[in-house]
Amino acid sequence: MKFLISNDDGIHAPGLLALYQALCQIGEVIVVAPNEEQSGSASSLHISQPLYPHVLPSGFIAVNGSPADCVYLALHELYADTQFDCVITGINSGANLGQDVLFSGTFGAALTAQLFGVPAIATSLVGHRIKGDGQDQTSHYQMAANEIVKILTKTPVLEELKRLPYHVLNINIPNVDTAEDIMGRKITRLGHSLIEKPVYHMVDPRGRDAYWLCLKKCQNLPSKEYVDASINTSIDRSVNDFVSDNPKLEGQPRADSNDTSVYTDDQAVAAGYISLSPVRLHHTPASTLNKFSALAL
Repeated sequence: MKFLISNDDGIHAPGLLALYQALCQIGEVIVVAPNEEQSGSASSLHISQPLYPHVLPSGFIAVNGSPADCVYLALHELYADTQFDCVITGINSGANLGQDVLFSGTFGAALTAQLFGVPAIATSLVGHRIKGDGQDQTSHYQMAANEIVKILTKTPVLEELKRLPYHVLNINIPNVDTAEDIMGRKITRLGHSLIEKPVYHMVDPRGRDAYWLCLKKCQNLPSKEYVDASINTSIDRSVNDFVSDNPKLEGQPRADSNDTSVYTDDQAVAAGYISLSPVRLHHTPASTLNKFSALAL
């Protein structure tokens, strides 16, 4: 198998290296990634400035652009004659759950690949443990990378993804210490969580107002015990019930009535499962089209 990998944490990120080393055990791997961190860049393309690829001693190619730039350039120029089995992005430092995929450079790069017909998977490692330094950090990324390889080699996920145009598979590895602590895998739908404080205001040393955008979620997410109980009861309590139980979440998007037994991605990782969310692009629901078609315009 041939893989193209990229990320939004930069070419030197430990998650990228761990993913490369693990995938090399099952196929040929090409790395084209930003020369510096590009978190929050979504699927942006630099169309008003040139891109300069630089080959590192490792053979990795660093680009002065976004993750989407890297994938775009790789597929259409650097490796235009290569047929990749899959583009895999990450392993992202931290979760990409729910609405995070709208802003994530990790997801945006995968989206770019899928737009051109290449199966794409975005991968992320949840939790605070990966923010440390040294061996502890490395071992968590290695564990996550090994789990990704298991999904590719021991399940039919990749073959199914190849049959689904305009779908990106968004994978989140839970915040656990070892592979033995993982409860299993769950196919999930994207959840939705309130952002704790979207904008932080500060005054810089020169007295100017400055603003720092933040995607940190509120900490009132369901616990593992809550999730286990909600899924295993006879009524299969869904995210709708969780919204009802938390006044702060009133007014947030709710699940369709047919989805009550399906985990959201945040519920799955909270319960210790690997979350696999197939995300469809360019999707305009027929019911929505019908509603707007009935309007007097």
